[in-house]
Amino acid sequence: MLIHDKKTLKEFLDYELSKYGNSRFNFLGITENQILKKHQIILRKTEYFVNTNNKIMSLIYRLRLSRIQNKYSLHIPINVCDKGFKIMHLGPILINNNAKIGKDCTMHINTCIVAGGTDNKVPTLNNGIVIGCGAVILGGVTLANNIAVGANAVVNKSFEEEDIAIAGVPAKKISNNGRTKWNKK
Repeated sequence: MLIHDKKTLKEFLDYELSKYGNSRFNFLGITENQILKKHQIILRKTEYFVNTNNKIMSLIYRLRLSRIQNKYSLHIPINVCDKGFKIMHLGPILINNNAKIGKDCTMHINTCIVAGGTDNKVPTLNNGIVIGCGAVILGGVTLANNIAVGANAVVNKSFEEEDIAIAGVPAKKISNNGRTKWNKK
């Protein structure tokens, strides 16, 4: 879903910012959650201004987005992640411009969602995917709903079964406990 109006922008931001909880300034300065919230606001506002063809504001917000993403090694293109996208910790994340990421997806640091080999095919992640630290998802693969991807996994083939956990190099199914079953424990 693309953000084409202020109502949708507010809906996205309210939903996503609530996932980060209430973080307050601590005595040492700005917290990780505050930086992640700021990134989320700038990402979603950039999408809104680009999608509504507001040339001046889209330029301003593209520059702001580029600045914060370069500072924290985030490469998250606009209009790739659906509502509910959450970054667990600050650190490198690389997502191809043509990838598609569904609702309520969560990523940890050092993750890559990229084209693989010599073609331009990119991953499609459905809803509720959790990607562990250091995981790489590459090529024209598709992940079904509510799949948990283990830390340092290399996913180079599609997984059509929902609610499973995958891990390893190359990734394979290791458990019937995907995101929804894991969250219920």
